[in-house]
Amino acid sequence: MKRKKWSEVEEETLLTKYSELLRSGTLAKLKTREKKFKPVAEHVNAVHHLRHPSSFPFKWSWRDVSIKVQNMRHQYLGVKQKIRLSPHHFNWKDGPNHWENFLKYKQVFGDVQLLENPKPLSNSANHHNKPSDSAELGFEIGSDDDDDNDEDENENDNKDDNEDEEVSRLGSVVSGVLQLREAVVKREERRREREFRREKGEGDRERKKKEVEFKREKRREWLEERELEFEERQLRWARMELEKRARLERELEAERQRRKVLEEKMGEEEMEWRQRMVAMQVEHEKQMMQMHIEACQNQMQILGIMTRLLCQFFGSGADGLGGGLGTLPPQVLHHATGLGNVKPDTNSPSEFM
Repeated sequence: MKRKKWSEVEEETLLTKYSELLRSGTLAKLKTREKKFKPVAEHVNAVHHLRHPSSFPFKWSWRDVSIKVQNMRHQYLGVKQKIRLSPHHFNWKDGPNHWENFLKYKQVFGDVQLLENPKPLSNSANHHNKPSDSAELGFEIGSDDDDDNDEDENENDNKDDNEDEEVSRLGSVVSGVLQLREAVVKREERRREREFRREKGEGDRERKKKEVEFKREKRREWLEERELEFEERQLRWARMELEKRARLERELEAERQRRKVLEEKMGEEEMEWRQRMVAMQVEHEKQMMQMHIEACQNQMQILGIMTRLLCQFFGSGADGLGGGLGTLPPQVLHHATGLGNVKPDTNSPSEFM
């Protein structure tokens, strides 16, 4: 079976999620390890295993996360021991060289102090005597629930985790002391959590009140934004309506101008037509008058010719003719005598001459 090992990326995700739950106060409200670490395990699996199963083949349970947190404490103390320059001075910058998430762990869980002058213990004695030694000193090693098998699971999973290799290198120097120190720290953490819950009661109410006020403020800002958007839409619609009306008025004005130009052009054409018609009518009347005059002249010429014929036929000295001519109107006689001087028409027949 392949050894289950946490990658440093998964460690970082675990620490980040744990930090979020710790800051939000969620962990303080949860009573058991399962309730505390199950959300962390689900988050780590969702981010890594479910998305990239080939790169992250292991699906972690809440027990795995709980054990990993304990192992990271051992690993932190081991690295801190390595970067120790003097009893109270450490080369913190060198920590990530030994463990990439060293400073991340310190940021989330805080610093863990090393014990001075630890007693050397053998590995076998430490392995067999951890529960009994801790019980004799009155410390609890385990979780907040009453699962008697958690410590055994912790020991087995420590062998499968790469960070346990760092602890094993420390050997008999620090392993027993670290377990006792861990029990002390856990008891102190539980005490701080109880105090935190007591002190948090009032803070939670204040926080909820602030959250309600914050939501109201957000709601008010949202309503104001919607009102501004509505007003902007109204303004846009008004501008569009004004532009539409202005465009329509321009089109109407252009149509009026076009019609006016057309009417003026038609008026000019009608005036020209009337002038041409008047000119044609005048010319027609002139032609008709000329024709009438020519007809009258032709009639007078014929009448003159007939009068000359009659005068030649009957003779100017005949009484009967003289009496007959005396009875003619003076206009006829005038035309008759006047026609005597008229040049004969070249078109008249020769026999009438």
